[in-house]
Amino acid sequence: MARRNRRARTRTVTRRRRRLPSRKKVSKSIGSQWGKISKGAGVLAFLSNVTGSDMAASAGQPIGARAQNFLNSLSGRVTGFTPFKNAAGANIPQTISLDNIFNKWSGIGAASFIYGLLPVKQLPHKSKAKTLGKSLLSAGILSGLFMPGNPHTTNLISSTPAMVVSSSEVSYT
Repeated sequence: MARRNRRARTRTVTRRRRRLPSRKKVSKSIGSQWGKISKGAGVLAFLSNVTGSDMAASAGQPIGARAQNFLNSLSGRVTGFTPFKNAAGANIPQTISLDNIFNKWSGIGAASFIYGLLPVKQLPHKSKAKTLGKSLLSAGILSGLFMPGNPHTTNLISSTPAMVVSSSEVSYT
């Protein structure tokens, strides 16, 4: 048998590029980081609710004094212990009250959580709103326990405390 004259085929070798371990691609889209963003928003809402009214004592002071006031406010409102006795606003009492649970953060959290639960398919970002809503709702309720003051005991016209009417004084006729 006669062999046909075949040309030798040469294969082209494609080499795969190896990625260095330090240069791995990390997805930095907002969608992949949404859980961290929501947790951060919840923590920020909690801290601003608990320490918001006490930070006015250290307005215009250096950052060290403001940090001491922040830590005094946070630990004072939650535990009753103030670690820096000589800082501005060092006499912060422990505050636990159910009056402030319904605040702006719990309202925003409840609204966005309800938005995430709506059965309409055309609404955008329902899962993100639900995640953010859970975080803000829990932060609003927890920080409401430790918030100073009761905003519901004053009327809208004046800043004096409103008259509290007990149920025994109301007559049902």
